[in-house]
Amino acid sequence: MTESLYPLMRGATFAVREDRRMPRRMSATLFALGLLILGCQEKPTPASLYSSASNIKILDNRFVSSNDASVGTVGGASQSYLIFKLQLTNDISSQLFPVATHFVFTASDGSRYAGIDSGSSALIGISNDYAPMKRGDARDFGVAFKMTYEQAGTISYEY
Repeated sequence: MTESLYPLMRGATFAVREDRRMPRRMSATLFALGLLILGCQEKPTPASLYSSASNIKILDNRFVSSNDASVGTVGGASQSYLIFKLQLTNDISSQLFPVATHFVFTASDGSRYAGIDSGSSALIGISNDYAPMKRGDARDFGVAFKMTYEQAGTISYEY
């Protein structure tokens, strides 16, 4: 028992209780918080799954699920996007006017997906420059492909 140091409570005594469970609770809470933080990060997919045409260089890629409701599905299933940061080089003899939908992802099973850069909350922050490109110009693009699951495949630009 110890005596209080507060002037209004002179003479009052308090029992000091030692709680041995507190370190366990604290470590369990920190562990759970760490798992939550690690689990919420979007992780890049292996670059070995993807290849590209000679005029496209893959700079970065991610597979992201969105909370946007899918049109035509029961229960509003979530949408998934394979998002790439690509560098396109104009290798044709004339000016090129780039368009996101001309980027095509061809999956290993032959399925083809057209590129998009808007239309979902998962694509917020993608901004592309669609000014004309002269021969030999290179420019970075953010392009997504809407698909149900992650697949290996090839990216090309169709003129």
